[in-house]
Amino acid sequence: MTVVDCAGTGRERGRAHGEQAREAVRAALDRWRADVGGGAAGLVHTSPLPGTLRRLVPDLADELRGIAEGAAVPFEDVVAYNCMDEQWWLGRRHRRRAGCSVLGERAADGTRLAQNMDLPPSMDGTQIVLRLRPADGPEQLVLSAAGLIGLTGVNAAGVAVCVNTLGMLHGGPRGLPVAAVIRGALAGRTRQEALAFLSSVPHASGQHYAVADAGGLDSVECSAGGVVPWLAPGAGRLVHTNHPLANTDVDPVALEELRAEGRIGDSRARLDFLERAMGPSEGTAGLERLLEDDTVPVCMSGRPGWPMRTFGTVAYELGAQVRARFRLGLPGRAAWIEPGWTTAPAA
Repeated sequence: MTVVDCAGTGRERGRAHGEQAREAVRAALDRWRADVGGGAAGLVHTSPLPGTLRRLVPDLADELRGIAEGAAVPFEDVVAYNCMDEQWWLGRRHRRRAGCSVLGERAADGTRLAQNMDLPPSMDGTQIVLRLRPADGPEQLVLSAAGLIGLTGVNAAGVAVCVNTLGMLHGGPRGLPVAAVIRGALAGRTRQEALAFLSSVPHASGQHYAVADAGGLDSVECSAGGVVPWLAPGAGRLVHTNHPLANTDVDPVALEELRAEGRIGDSRARLDFLERAMGPSEGTAGLERLLEDDTVPVCMSGRPGWPMRTFGTVAYELGAQVRARFRLGLPGRAAWIEPGWTTAPAA
């Protein structure tokens, strides 16, 4: 199952996801339990995170319950699995930090936004694209893993969201988990609506959000301490990896752990390479080529001892047409796919 169609209310969308991808959801949860042990769901459910989901995004909370019902798996495990970024700071032993490199550019014919999504190798094989048709809101195409409500996506109104984990920024148990923030932003019909959502909610984890539409690019670095813009208004290009460029709400313990693991050096190397290599007008094909680099590497193929692998790559074109390309795996092993829209996207 590559493209999973989900329509209707949150509960209906979740059930469609769980039913169509049932075996993949079960396999993904089995791998997750093996990775993090039995304590992650308990940690999540003794925190305010589930209550924040129900209070701020009840439709998405219903979608999580629908996934559990459709796949016939424990609801508490689905909620905890969807708090992937939050599991690390809830319990330091649950280390599932993501990577990711994000590129964006403004051109005469619109805006392009692309990224590699880097996740633990155990998640490879669970890749799906969710084609979501909410009862109220624009259709969305979302890169995800079976059982997750989303990792990055674009909507038919021409708004795209890409992300980078910023694990050294402070997290907070009363914030909204990253997966729900992404989907909440994608409910916006304009870039400004998406940014307003990002600025209005408390954030459970440090994360960079790149938001684009045909009119341009925006970039905000979020933490429990607040939302800090990075790009200057009207900026023509965006390069971001996994360390903050503007937000100073740093947790010194987390920073030292990431530095000791080599994560800070890796993030800086990717940023430096991409800033040097990215030309003034790459086009979609050029951005995709940059994200295939295996020298730094930008594309992580699973080098020995490194806990991340490139799970998938996305490339969004936002102009006269709204196009989304997805590669569900590594270059040379997975082909690009371009799922169509069920409704005509906005020009």
